[in-house]
Amino acid sequence: MKIAFIHNRFPAGGAERITIDIARYLHDVGGYEVYVYAARVDQSLLTCEIEECLKIRVIPSQVLLSRRTAAVERLMVSDGIDVLVQVGKSLPGIDGIRQRTGCKTVIACHGEPFWQRHAIMHRRQKGFIRRMMWHLWNRRRFQDGTLAMKMAKERTMRDYALNDAYTVLCESYRNEVIETLGLDAADAHIYAIENAERVIEDVCYAKENVVLFCGRFENWSKRVDRLLRIWAKVEPIIPDWRLVLVGDGRDGKMLRSLASELKLERVSFEGMHRDVTGYYRKASIVCLTSETEGWPLALTEGQAQGCIGVAFGVTSGIREILGGDCGFVVPPYDEAGFAATIVKVASMDEDELMRIRMNGVRKRSGYAPEVIAEKWKTLFDTLVSR
Repeated sequence: MKIAFIHNRFPAGGAERITIDIARYLHDVGGYEVYVYAARVDQSLLTCEIEECLKIRVIPSQVLLSRRTAAVERLMVSDGIDVLVQVGKSLPGIDGIRQRTGCKTVIACHGEPFWQRHAIMHRRQKGFIRRMMWHLWNRRRFQDGTLAMKMAKERTMRDYALNDAYTVLCESYRNEVIETLGLDAADAHIYAIENAERVIEDVCYAKENVVLFCGRFENWSKRVDRLLRIWAKVEPIIPDWRLVLVGDGRDGKMLRSLASELKLERVSFEGMHRDVTGYYRKASIVCLTSETEGWPLALTEGQAQGCIGVAFGVTSGIREILGGDCGFVVPPYDEAGFAATIVKVASMDEDELMRIRMNGVRKRSGYAPEVIAEKWKTLFDTLVSR
């Protein structure tokens, strides 16, 4: 069986890591070939192991959608693809591609359900002209979120209707999509497949007094500005702790300026790192203050390394990851409550900390790559056998 995944960049982030895990597993099982169709390929991040388990094809960028669709269809025919996995959203004209090629198609939603509503609000404030339009006209139409949610529901329904399968990141997300779209649960072709997390054999429990953030500096989604304001409340109370920020992005300059404005003394901006294992091994707490998240790998990677997660409970995915006494969920956007939670964890005795750390490590073992990749294999086999 031949399977292709569409990505914009490869190998770049969490969704791409999941594709690699699936490809590695299917390569080891045998009888499967995995292809990645990507607009941008970072050759410096490709390893021999990655290139051994999948084949990469370059396609046009999203800016040239008609060219991208045509290029993907040509590659599907020449490569003999049986299943096409679109990460995030459907290709334009995917229904025609299905009819002409006989290929089964899948949408892999790596965010929360109806994530498009956040992107819609963000795009309408991006750039000088759009910001003017936002203040003059669009803010009144979009500010309560109702119109953006309506548009997100329409896009999700279209993606669902045009494809053979729609995957989400946990069972609660599946239930949310079915209920919101008014689908028949018994017949819905929606599948819950979590993101995998590698089992760490030598977890380091000798932690330093470090609060860690790992991720993109994109403020519309990650809202690292909140974490800096929270740290301004926390820093004087726990003087032997420090905040470490690993990552970069378009809002990096703004965040560094904010840290200076807040006169933060124990904050370090570490930049982008290909391998963040060392940071997780040292950190005691890993934090997310995001506006939106699906199944955040920063939390699951931290748990697997014995970190205690603290995050706003913006989605059921976060609540599922940190539930079962495996971390702390703070009511959305309560910055004072978040600060109090960090202080609480920093003040716990070692026995209590170890209990929570080990709960998280045990929980992550149930999401090992081979467990999750087998779910994908079952889905592919089911689709092709129909």
